[in-house]
Amino acid sequence: MGEPLGFVDLFCGLLRTARVRFAIRSGMACVYYGLQQTTKDTDWIVDPADLSNLRRLLYQQQQRLPPWRISYRTVFGAPLDVEWMRHGWTSHILIQHEALGAEQHLDFFARPPRVSTWSPNADGFADRDVVARMKRTDRERDWPYVDSLGWQIMETGGGAQQALLHVQDAGRLRQIWERATVAERSAAAQRRPVLQRIDAESDPDRLEGWIRLERLVWQCINRERYGRYQQAWKDFFRRWRQEADWVWPTGERFLLQHQRLVAAAKRHGLQPDPLAGLDAGQLLELALRRAAAMSFAPLEHVRSVAPGPTEVLT
Repeated sequence: MGEPLGFVDLFCGLLRTARVRFAIRSGMACVYYGLQQTTKDTDWIVDPADLSNLRRLLYQQQQRLPPWRISYRTVFGAPLDVEWMRHGWTSHILIQHEALGAEQHLDFFARPPRVSTWSPNADGFADRDVVARMKRTDRERDWPYVDSLGWQIMETGGGAQQALLHVQDAGRLRQIWERATVAERSAAAQRRPVLQRIDAESDPDRLEGWIRLERLVWQCINRERYGRYQQAWKDFFRRWRQEADWVWPTGERFLLQHQRLVAAAKRHGLQPDPLAGLDAGQLLELALRRAAAMSFAPLEHVRSVAPGPTEVLT
């Protein structure tokens, strides 16, 4: 981990100098919080207003001696441009900052899913609440981190109300519930309806079952959301590849690559906003019906543990 951590420290300093507001999230944040040992990629939240500063920084690093190698990756998401990034796209960049060094894979968000506000700590990392929200994916391996981050929030003085929103283990969730004030319980239960089951369910296995059903709802929400971006990218990429003499990524400098990619995205109709015309309530309803089908649970049971529409899309 020495080289990735060293690069992250270096890149954070460059971003600050370039006046790019950022926060590190996902796997590297889990390493920072002591929940993970290794990770290959680094995920970054960047303020949409600072994307031009970020591109300028990348251009400058290719002008220095020795120059950095910077390129879009083969599966690149969207251009690192506000027209797409402000609508929830991710952009995937490769950086090799030393001639014989490892390739660094950087994933950038400008509008992170399930997060309304964010700010970095002194070291540049998103807080545990933001990291936990972004880990609510359809990948089963992400959910232990959601649970652990929630427990850490409680143990580090973040408060029972916030911890109750994330902890997945029924036993630990009940412990926090019993330590919380009435006001904390009420506020958390409004945002996480499964908490309303705690007092009614004395059987820990049944409470665990409700939590698993809630987790399936979140997984289905992410599939419904992410699937639209995935399909939009596939449709665009298929059209672009049909051009004569197509090659990607090219060996050009990043600035020229970026200009080429933006032009192709406009020429072949990469949707800036794949969720246009679909509000949070509609997306949630699609996810609830999918969760009911996958779990063989009555739809009313699924609805009873579902988050509100404002929790789904921000």
